[in-house]
Amino acid sequence: MKTIIKYISIIFLMTIYLMACDDIVTYDDNFVDETKSYGPPVITRISPVETPERDTTQGGFNQMVIIHGENLSKVISIKFNDQSVDTEEIYATYSRIVVAIPGNVPDEITNKVVVTTEKGETEFPFKVTFPDFIVNGFSCEFGNDGDEISILGENLLLYDLTAENGDIKVNGTPATIVSTTEREVKIILPTGTIDNSKITLSSPRILAVLGEEPIELAYRDLGFRIVDIGPNFMTNPWTRGFATDGTQEGDPKPISPGTCFSRIKGTVGGYSTNVTVSNYPFDAPTSDPFFADMKANPQDYEIKYELLVKSDFPIIAPQDRITLQINSLRAMPVLEREWHPARSGVAYHTDDKWITQTFNVDLFKNATGGYPVMESGNTFTYAYIHAVGTVAPTDFSMANLRFNKKINVVRKQI
Repeated sequence: MKTIIKYISIIFLMTIYLMACDDIVTYDDNFVDETKSYGPPVITRISPVETPERDTTQGGFNQMVIIHGENLSKVISIKFNDQSVDTEEIYATYSRIVVAIPGNVPDEITNKVVVTTEKGETEFPFKVTFPDFIVNGFSCEFGNDGDEISILGENLLLYDLTAENGDIKVNGTPATIVSTTEREVKIILPTGTIDNSKITLSSPRILAVLGEEPIELAYRDLGFRIVDIGPNFMTNPWTRGFATDGTQEGDPKPISPGTCFSRIKGTVGGYSTNVTVSNYPFDAPTSDPFFADMKANPQDYEIKYELLVKSDFPIIAPQDRITLQINSLRAMPVLEREWHPARSGVAYHTDDKWITQTFNVDLFKNATGGYPVMESGNTFTYAYIHAVGTVAPTDFSMANLRFNKKINVVRKQI
């Protein structure tokens, strides 16, 4: 009896073992080794890495994505447009590749991703979206022939506005490109830079990504001058206190031939208010289209002027401030109404160059929300306030108080 039980036990165990072997064989029939490829690669879809269940047809610079499909291991190369991915930054298995989109603007746009493995190559439609090309100003809007100025914006190096590949012209004459970063292109203005000039920007990358429509900027845009900076500037009671025509010893060159400006030189007294423009009368020409548009869209306009602080006489005191008042009304809110050039504790100067400073028109509202700058009976006051008790060596010039439309060029990928 014991022998029968023994044999039954052996048979039972063998049956269990054979059943287990059957299971193993069945599993092997469907098993895919994720480290291998069995044929040419196939891409079925692409998804963001954060939401692998959601398909996408486009992605941005440096974005992580998952390429789904078959036979995707053993990757030799991956390209988005003509930009290759560093193979050391690729995680690939049989059914998926995790990869970051390259952060470079391509020279050739194919709107495809190409995957090459040891078994073959495949491509899949995919658009890489590029950051906007943005220009929002100049370091100085009233430079002259031969002056070095900066074009300010975002993604300027990305779009290759460089000495090697950029094309910048003023009224059709090439400007010299000195240096380029993402936020600044330094150029030397060519001969023939006059009032109401046009600056055009281009490069092969701009044409490839943004299209062939020229990027055009107004330069030395006269806008609408609040203060007359002609010869009367020297004699009228609202500006004559610090007026000069550029002929006095140490004067900087005027922003335009024959124009005048204010210059505070020597020393300023402790707790002194140095008024360069004092209650200058101004009636807005309400019938002028410029003012009609400014009245309808005040957020699009600025009050601008040029400033020059010599490097040998910087503004040092953090309490020192520059104020612009309209009808004795200071701009609001508090943080915007006065500018403290040395607030951070760093001495301020402009490297002996004219630069452009701005105030938003939208800041100058009265108690009822209206804009007195757009009506009649206005007065403008501009002052440099030295707000500490000691005297301060000073060489401070300002000129060309005016209204201008904001520079806000945003070009998007086609």
